[in-house]
Amino acid sequence: MPGLKLTATALLSLFPLQVFAGPSVLRSRESNFDVIPPGFTLVGTPPSDSIIDIRIALKAADNAGLQSRLYEVSTPGSASYGQYLTKDQIKSYAAPSSDSITAVTSWLLSQNISATSTGPSGEYLSFSIPVSEANNLLNAEYTNFTYSSPSSSTSQVTHTWGLYTSAYSIPSDLAEHITLVYPSIAFAPPVNRNGRTILYPKAAATARRTASAKFATRANTAPASCETLVPPSCLQSLYGIPSTPATQPSNVLGVASLQSNWALETDLEAFLTEYRQDMSSNTTFILVSVENGTNPQEEGYASYEASLDVQYTVGIATNVPTDFISVGNIDTDFFTSLTDLAEYLITADDPPQVVTTSYGVAEGFLTASEAGLMEQVCNSFMQATSRGISLMFASGDDGAGGCTAGTTNLTLFTAFPAACPYVTAVGSVTGINPEVASNFSGGGFSDYFSRPSYQDTVVSSYFSSIGSANEGLYNTSGRAVPDIAAQGENIPIITNGRQVLELGTSASSPIFASVISLVNDRLVAEGKPVLGFLNPFIYSNPQAFFDIVDGSTPGLVPADCPGTVGWSATEGWDPATGFGTPNFNAIVAAAGL
Repeated sequence: MPGLKLTATALLSLFPLQVFAGPSVLRSRESNFDVIPPGFTLVGTPPSDSIIDIRIALKAADNAGLQSRLYEVSTPGSASYGQYLTKDQIKSYAAPSSDSITAVTSWLLSQNISATSTGPSGEYLSFSIPVSEANNLLNAEYTNFTYSSPSSSTSQVTHTWGLYTSAYSIPSDLAEHITLVYPSIAFAPPVNRNGRTILYPKAAATARRTASAKFATRANTAPASCETLVPPSCLQSLYGIPSTPATQPSNVLGVASLQSNWALETDLEAFLTEYRQDMSSNTTFILVSVENGTNPQEEGYASYEASLDVQYTVGIATNVPTDFISVGNIDTDFFTSLTDLAEYLITADDPPQVVTTSYGVAEGFLTASEAGLMEQVCNSFMQATSRGISLMFASGDDGAGGCTAGTTNLTLFTAFPAACPYVTAVGSVTGINPEVASNFSGGGFSDYFSRPSYQDTVVSSYFSSIGSANEGLYNTSGRAVPDIAAQGENIPIITNGRQVLELGTSASSPIFASVISLVNDRLVAEGKPVLGFLNPFIYSNPQAFFDIVDGSTPGLVPADCPGTVGWSATEGWDPATGFGTPNFNAIVAAAGL
């Protein structure tokens, strides 16, 4: 009948069980459960009436179109530069087609399962059912696992981590509609901070280096004391970061905190009193709770990571409003935490314009089974950056990698989500005269994400310059990491009233994010759009950064994986330090101010 619209239930009543006749498509792990990631322990079969929460991810209508649009609004010189997308515009690309929704919903209804459309663009069908029914639906065998986090103490923290299956099946008719089922074959890794802590006042050993001529004339030369201690005053001297207060309240800097890492306001007050005496010590941050995230203020509850992140955002981006985005709790797995963060940024009425995240996992930890989950998370970040949000991620502390989790792996890897092409990966440098690549700074070429077009010219040039170095050990067509760098050693913080030094790209990311927030403050004051997705801007303006040409990143090589080689810093872009460290005045000029 012309104009007749049928719901999924009506379609099912007209065509019961005949729509999906045919074979199934099997999706499985590489080695069943014979090999599982370190830290995970197989517990056994769960009770059949245990409830499992399942999300089926549906294929987006036009991810390629969203990527194209993102590059248009983020590339300097484009006619659309700065014209960031609204939530509704993003949804027109990211939402699944009506055909996908109808097909998968009809299949679920045929199995007496009623699913709810979830996600910012309705990209998931979510439901909760007993494990026995999940096994029947997916021809799966869900099994319980726990995870024990490594600890320097004699004890370990064990989490009831979740349910996984070594394989599952879906009707072949639905393979073009379903991108993944979660949880299923992909082990969600634990949250890992990209940083290490050193007892104060002992400084990390820094080899003396001879300054090259190209660094001798740097305008913002820091005092010699910055070789062993790098508080905010050193960063201001090195990078030309102004101490004058920001003026635009609409320009917000976000600090993402995952898995119950908390920051004390009293620690921040003590930090500002010690290192930013020109600021009010009462300057603080605003808690934003995502998926029941908290930030208790009891003494002893602060973590090194959260303390570092808020102290080097509030304490660097003077008077820029700072949101502390607490996501989930200690038992929330990494992929879920990242997805929850992305969904908050996509759907918030007024999200922060810059967000820094200091957590990641080495790609060497992951297998092809996790590729679908990584892609799903990465595409969520693409939606967020399309709104004009600059997403910064620490590039990791495994150097060039080559070995991880106690297993030999001679393929050089990088880290996720830094390897996602829609975020800005921030590496680490140390020293001041000159700055050099930190030996642990994560960098290299992704095994899972292809190289984005904005990197083609500089990466091809880099490959030409290194010849056969590391030949055969990396993916020559992979997304290159990092994009940029900042100081990441000898960073003093205060945690639970105690002064310590931090080392890691988890320090570099909030420092660089603070620089971008201060640039955005000036742009907003002039009525101009914020910088948004940074990578096209960075790769179009290499002159806006201090090039790093010394140091290398072999990584902190495990004893059972000797001989790991790394990347050397060179002129121009390199996988040790990207384009180098921020030059505030040059970035401001490149932004047209």
